[in-house]
Amino acid sequence: MTVKNVLLKADEFYNEIFEKDTIYIHHTAGSHRPDWVVNSWEHDKTQAGLTLKVATSYIIGGVSTRDLTDVTWDGVIVKTFEDKYWAHHLGTTGANNSILNKKSIGIEICNYGPLVLGKDGQYFNYVNSPVPANMVVKLNKPFRGYTYYHAYTEKQIAALKELLLDIIKRHPKINLKKGLREDIANPDFLELNQAALKGYPGVWSHSNVRKDKFDVYPHPQLIALLHSL
Repeated sequence: MTVKNVLLKADEFYNEIFEKDTIYIHHTAGSHRPDWVVNSWEHDKTQAGLTLKVATSYIIGGVSTRDLTDVTWDGVIVKTFEDKYWAHHLGTTGANNSILNKKSIGIEICNYGPLVLGKDGQYFNYVNSPVPANMVVKLNKPFRGYTYYHAYTEKQIAALKELLLDIIKRHPKINLKKGLREDIANPDFLELNQAALKGYPGVWSHSNVRKDKFDVYPHPQLIALLHSL
């Protein structure tokens, strides 16, 4: 497995070591380039103008929706900081929000998320930019009000599996069979989950702790990956 370092500045995360027992899978709600995600994290600020320590340790790149020949970043795993440290990536309203962030590792997949089918037959993301039909997945059942989603690529799914297996080599308290894998027979397994909110370990989706989030959604290949763990 090859990991490309696009490291955040030291003040963009907490240089504190915490034992990890959980992984959260996200998608970026953005374009295919992890380096652009890192750049956005470098420039986000609090309302008071202070550094906003919001980030994940890993980002997996995708394919451009504007130029399908631009596959440079597809499946590329980018590391932004050492996963023994932490940053905010969940944003729950619970009193244990900081603890959930400290004991977990976040992984972002470059992806726009939910799409809308226009009257002209084109699919549009939330910034009203078209997404080619061959990059769209239609769900059998709507997830959080949307039937169409920007598809995760085969290389992204493969990279995610490699990364999960690599992470547990360094963090033996993380059990990939806990969390989503235990509840996968439930058709609502990506909805809000009280066990996740309480800090139950394993692999979870951002959507398990935030009812306003769409990451991640029930992509068939992602479900197959979870079954294989």
